[in-house]
Amino acid sequence: MIEILLTDLNQSDFYEKTLQTIENVCEDYAIEKEFGTLSMANQMVGDYLTDHLPNFTLDVAFLIDNDEVSFNYTLQNGDFKSLSKEDEDNTALFVLKSLTDEISFSTDSETLVSTFHVKTKFTVQRTVRYQEIKKNVFKY
Repeated sequence: MIEILLTDLNQSDFYEKTLQTIENVCEDYAIEKEFGTLSMANQMVGDYLTDHLPNFTLDVAFLIDNDEVSFNYTLQNGDFKSLSKEDEDNTALFVLKSLTDEISFSTDSETLVSTFHVKTKFTVQRTVRYQEIKKNVFKY
């Protein structure tokens, strides 16, 4: 398992930094076709926080495994369950649930975990394969 951690993100840098990381993860682990779903789910979390906690600060951990990618959003100044109570119809969380394979809260409700089941390929394998193909091309 590989973990990529972004710390102390606020509203102004959340979107750019997380989107760039998602783009890199999709490219590095050969799951480009999942980029739309992953980025939309991430965007929904950012929009939800902006609407309910405009001055949020959080850490985001991206966990990559062979068959899943998880986003762990940990608030430094609040918890997700109290925020979701403010949103009477929970529209954002309902739509987020429809995009992810699994969504859960930590026991202290400070962390929201969204999990996507995808088949990843690790960078080393992809790079080696690319170099071998390139070598064969130059031989001819």
